Amino acid sequence: MKYNPKNNVKILALTFLLSTVAQAQSVIDVKSEGRKPVSKVIYRQSGVPAFELVQKKGTEMVKIKDIPKLDIGDEKQLAAGDADFKLPSSRDLKIQPVQAKTSPAMIVIPPVMLSPVQPLKKLIAETSIDKIPTVQPLAIVEEPVVSSSDAGLKNLVEIKPDEYKMLQALIFLEYQKKYDLAMNLFVELMDVPEYRSQALYNYAQTAYGLGLYSEFRNKMIQVTKETKDLALKKLAVESLVKNVSALENSDIGQIDPLVESFDIDITSNDKYLLRKAKYFSEKGDLGQLESALTFIPTTSPLYPEASLLKAVFNYRQGQLDTAITDIETAWPLIESNKKDQIRNLSALTLARLYFQKGDYKTSYQTYLKIDKSSPSWLQAMVEQAWTQILAGDNEGAAGNMFSLHTDFFRKAYAPDTYIVRTVGYLNLCQFGDGVSVLNDLQKRYKVTQEKLEAFKKNNQDPIKYYDLVKNWLRDTKVEEVEGIPRAFIVELARHPNYTTIQKQMNKYEEENSRFNKITIDLIRKEREARLKMLQTKNEFAVLKREKASPEKLRKKEQQFLAVGVEHMIISRAREGIKKMRAAAVARLDQEKDVLRNQVAKNLKSRYSDFVATLGNLVDQKDVLSYEIYSGAGEHIRFQMAGGQVQDRAPAALTPDENESYKWKFKGEVWEDEIGHYRSSLKNVCPSDDLAHNEGSN
Repeated sequence: MKYNPKNNVKILALTFLLSTVAQAQSVIDVKSEGRKPVSKVIYRQSGVPAFELVQKKGTEMVKIKDIPKLDIGDEKQLAAGDADFKLPSSRDLKIQPVQAKTSPAMIVIPPVMLSPVQPLKKLIAETSIDKIPTVQPLAIVEEPVVSSSDAGLKNLVEIKPDEYKMLQALIFLEYQKKYDLAMNLFVELMDVPEYRSQALYNYAQTAYGLGLYSEFRNKMIQVTKETKDLALKKLAVESLVKNVSALENSDIGQIDPLVESFDIDITSNDKYLLRKAKYFSEKGDLGQLESALTFIPTTSPLYPEASLLKAVFNYRQGQLDTAITDIETAWPLIESNKKDQIRNLSALTLARLYFQKGDYKTSYQTYLKIDKSSPSWLQAMVEQAWTQILAGDNEGAAGNMFSLHTDFFRKAYAPDTYIVRTVGYLNLCQFGDGVSVLNDLQKRYKVTQEKLEAFKKNNQDPIKYYDLVKNWLRDTKVEEVEGIPRAFIVELARHPNYTTIQKQMNKYEEENSRFNKITIDLIRKEREARLKMLQTKNEFAVLKREKASPEKLRKKEQQFLAVGVEHMIISRAREGIKKMRAAAVARLDQEKDVLRNQVAKNLKSRYSDFVATLGNLVDQKDVLSYEIYSGAGEHIRFQMAGGQVQDRAPAALTPDENESYKWKFKGEVWEDEIGHYRSSLKNVCPSDDLAHNEGSN
């Protein structure tokens, strides 16, 4: 047998282990030998001791009244004594001498295999070397210092329980995607200062996986503020940038400086760039707005919305034509999707830009592209009518406003349509119809004005205006809420300064519901795990009773233990999420209160503007009445003087005869034709030159 140093080491280790075990056994003291049960104890199949309440005495079955105390005996008690472990004495390693072997015989190469030696070629230098350069001697290398290796025992670095917990939570999060089970473990680790930042970061990740976007946003931003670990802070910022849809516009003010400090590439993240552009648009920083929109390509689904923002930016810079080009470039991408909010908002903005430019015909045609499902459609029709008036198409303006005064729009709040229609009749010299429209305005909105002013006077608290809208939303079929007409409340609540904030508040309510759903799911999982654990336990008892093989017993026992651990984890997860849910709901309620106060102030401000505008419109009745009566008087004097009404050239927006159709109104308005109606009343005003000559005589 050859010598092997490894065998010697194994023998030494085995000898040390046996001696250690022997010494350990020698120091164990027996304090008590134990005692068997005094009486015979009966055990059920589940291992629980039982007592028969009905026993047989003689030939009769008697019910036992006095139940004896349960005596299961005493266990054997051991105690540890003092032990002095001694390491075995060191032994000298004796290496056996190596047996030398004779070298092989030298191989002699035959002369035939030798190649002839070529004659040495002489090198002739062109220049002679006067002096051979000196070469510095090599530096003296010191002898290496070799430290002696002292073999000794060191303590084993064991994994701490919290590290096990973190590892288990990461497995649930990253591999098994069981976010609800992982969340509780991270909640427990957040109370440990050493692991708080990492647990907070991963808790935010689990919250996003569960759809708790507000919780993700809150906790991930908290990581960027608390942690001193720059690597972890960068990961948190990257996660916020990646999941920017869960953020609010105001969050960009905190995140964007961190994005720049960590030099995170956002040029390919269209959602973040658009959110950044919206934030700086609200702040009025047009430079940052333009910088963010520059990187959004034309192939991006967000390009139309980015183009709309860019058009607003260029309009603020006074570049009207550039703003028009921005929207027209993106228009083909969204033209077919008529229900899209960005499409209709782009059409409204483009029509206003053309109106400001003075291109009334193109502005009129662009207003017609706004879909009737848009909340801005009614306002667009009013603006379209003003465009027709400025283009000289008073018949078209009066006809379209007349269609908005039919029963089809009886529930709409549009007092300014009466003013536009009156101006159209005034320009057509149809003074009687103009007076009739003003009377309709007074009749329909005078009472509404009084109710609005009374509500404003009696309600100074902004929250009253929020409650007004909320009470109407509970039953949208009612005609009035606290004396305010339904049509006015609809117009009050359709503005983005209410709808946007209300959507955010609704998201908070949905998140609260998600927390409840997570808790219910955990209760269901806990019940299923408990039933599975009992089933596995019974199966193990059956195998044990049937004396199954040790391998089957071992596998079933492992299955039982695994199910038991799963049941324990689910139970703890339910308690942990319950704790975080209470904190999250309190935070959501606080944030909802802030949003509620903000939206209440917006509604009160908009309400005040509506009341003031309606007051001005009703007050204009007197001014327009004066214009109508004055114009009617001039018109009567002109006709009494023998003036004749001349045929006029059609207005620029008047359609050709072969492209129009006329019929008598019978109380019906076709929805598809709204915006294309024209009044049958003709312009009976005298020409300007003729009226001027008659007046000078």
